Amino acid sequence: MTVRSYPCLVVDLPVEGAAHAKRHLHEGDEINLQRQPHNPRDQDTVACFHGGQCVGYIPRQRHWVSRSIDEGDHHKVTVTGFDTNEAGELASIEIEIEVLSEGQTRTEPQTRSIISEIGDELRILAMVGAVDGTFERPERAFLEKFAELRGIEMGVVPDEGEAAHAVRWARRKACSSLDAAEIIGRLARDRPEALQVVWDMCEIMAEIDGEVKEAERQAVIGLRGLLEQGMRLAKESKG
Repeated sequence: MTVRSYPCLVVDLPVEGAAHAKRHLHEGDEINLQRQPHNPRDQDTVACFHGGQCVGYIPRQRHWVSRSIDEGDHHKVTVTGFDTNEAGELASIEIEIEVLSEGQTRTEPQTRSIISEIGDELRILAMVGAVDGTFERPERAFLEKFAELRGIEMGVVPDEGEAAHAVRWARRKACSSLDAAEIIGRLARDRPEALQVVWDMCEIMAEIDGEVKEAERQAVIGLRGLLEQGMRLAKESKG
């Protein structure tokens, strides 16, 4: 048996589904996928159920999920996290879809996302934005726009609301200085061109709310040191 695993989201949560998820759904729980080919909005609709309650839907652009079901694959879908909006309401459910196919060769689905392509960059910038203990609206709006445009630059066609979700994800997973050093080392090896992007954006991120606080200034100084080291490593590896 072939097992492949892909991150995804449950979105468009109905009121009853969101309430059920808040009360009964936890990380590690499994949910079931159900095709709804007669849905008037989209014949590729895939609904997500837990305990007999529809808790939401697979994003419309993730057509590969409906195709996988139609091709006869079996799926294990596990809850990996919860994403709340700025009002504290449940906005989406983060899931991992394991595709279980009986030895058939399948075309790999297009599962690239903002998080998969620039998640490391967003985590570093979120660290700068939140280093003073707050993450203000201008910082959030700037990072969302950066996520959208940078994602498009990397060949991602963002789903509706994907940039906002990616920023909330990055805020929850904002890195420490140790994490930043590890990420920058990874970028120096795999995507050295991203280092200059992070360099340029981290100072803008610190200034976006109109002033650079001392904690932000120190964070930018520390990041620049790590980025300079990463750029040197990338240059040496090319040579």
